[in-house]
Amino acid sequence: MAELKDAADQFAKDLLAQNIAGLMVAFTPNGMGQAMALQSQMQAAGPQGGAPTVTINVQGQEGDDHLVDIVMAGEGDSRTIATRWKDVAGAWKVDAITLKA
Repeated sequence: MAELKDAADQFAKDLLAQNIAGLMVAFTPNGMGQAMALQSQMQAAGPQGGAPTVTINVQGQEGDDHLVDIVMAGEGDSRTIATRWKDVAGAWKVDAITLKA
């Protein structure tokens, strides 16, 4: 099984590149539903200035969930996407995703 940080890093790269195929396999059904809602929030927030840099912050564990913040920082703008990951049959999957205020 890949390390959680590596899986989160690949997820962030797929998110930035809008790699739908890569993102589809990264979600549980619950996470996919939340991601679709998050997409409209991200669009409402407007585009980020410049090419964002990404920082992966593994926050720890809460029960069986592993918490990871993905921070995308652009020119004078920063967004944090909070994710909850689960080990599903030996693969890390995003089970919950939200945009932090």
